[in-house]
Amino acid sequence: MENIKLDTWDDVENYIDNGFMKISPSYFERAIMNSNYPRDAFSKGQLASKSWLLDKLYHYTARTNPTTVLLGCWIGSLVEPLLKSIQIERIYGIDIDANSIELAEKFNQKHVANDWKFKGVVADASLLDTNHMEFETGGELIAVSPGLVINTSCEHMDNNWFETAGSDQLIVMQTNNKEEFDGHVNVCYTIEEMQEKYPLTKVLYIGSLETPAYTRYMQIGFK
Repeated sequence: MENIKLDTWDDVENYIDNGFMKISPSYFERAIMNSNYPRDAFSKGQLASKSWLLDKLYHYTARTNPTTVLLGCWIGSLVEPLLKSIQIERIYGIDIDANSIELAEKFNQKHVANDWKFKGVVADASLLDTNHMEFETGGELIAVSPGLVINTSCEHMDNNWFETAGSDQLIVMQTNNKEEFDGHVNVCYTIEEMQEKYPLTKVLYIGSLETPAYTRYMQIGFK
């Protein structure tokens, strides 16, 4: 069990600068120039959390991965660095908010245009069967059993996505301890609480990332 403690925002900034969050300058420019993109998506806390995920995923997973789903993908800021870190056949970004999916596809347009290397899906992750997903996107009905399931928004949804996951799906999950943040309906206050709420039979990584604003918890493994 690892605990990464970043006491100041300078510590957080240094962690990002020396980490795995590799976004092309053109992506940042796109986000800055387009006022529709929420600036919170590129806050130091968000970038540090995703850099942490990419670092551990790189070390604890195979370099080539099958179809991947991002549950609660928001505007898809993880797509580009994820594709740069490991080889993935295709990423489906799932979010209940249609505006977020529209922004995610614009933000990652080159991957959408590349035979759906990335494709956004407007759907409620809590109503999908994670192991045998069926949804409609781009005018097509898709049925897929993703090999890699990433959810960095566990605090925003109930546990149904986890309950319907299969034992052979690699799961990467993050949650945090800030109940007062907007939309945080299912937080965890300790690593132990996360383990109890999302029990894994094979844990590849478990840890916490402390920042001046909140503590984030992460598990990687199989049910």
